[in-house]
Amino acid sequence: MKVILTKYHEKLGDVGDIVEVKSGYANNYLIPNGIVKPATRGNINQMKIVKQAALKVESRNIAEAEKLAKKLGDLQITFVVKTGKEGKLYGSITNKDIAEKIFEEKNIEIDKKKIELQEHIKELGEYNTELRLYKEIKSPLKIIVEPDEESKELIEAYEADKGKAAAEKKEEKKIEEEEKPEEDKAEAKDKKGSPKKEKEEEKETRKNLKKK
Repeated sequence: MKVILTKYHEKLGDVGDIVEVKSGYANNYLIPNGIVKPATRGNINQMKIVKQAALKVESRNIAEAEKLAKKLGDLQITFVVKTGKEGKLYGSITNKDIAEKIFEEKNIEIDKKKIELQEHIKELGEYNTELRLYKEIKSPLKIIVEPDEESKELIEAYEADKGKAAAEKKEEKKIEEEEKPEEDKAEAKDKKGSPKKEKEEEKETRKNLKKK
């Protein structure tokens, strides 16, 4: 089914573009949501006028987005948070938190929907993502999440205890490995028995067979 776009759609195209889509997709989703209209002669002529106006708006939006991208540069923000001993955050950092932090640090207002975050941040570390400013215009964003002083001390103590326990376990394993060869030798000797005893048992067996 041929339709004409009434607004920009990331996967289909721009205002006024005529595209081919499945009729079910058009009738059940695109048309009811005002994204497209059937590509009739009347709609096409109407959208030509709309497209001319949209191109002017488009040019302005692109210029503003490029200006903002330049202003943001390689943006980096830092969250200092409270965590548990394993570095897990109490709660999580969301798109809203990131937008507020950008405004707090850079005095730049960013729509939280423009922050490309696959899932909320729940652990310490560095995260690289992007700000989708306008269509294909994006700006890099680096998010650093680090513990506050109290949490840092808690994590360091936990890591030290964990390292000590690992070292003790390694030492125990080493001792077990050193003792094992001696135990194996003793066990093998018990199973095999002495050569003299084996010969006597063999001789006795032969005598019994001859008697029979």
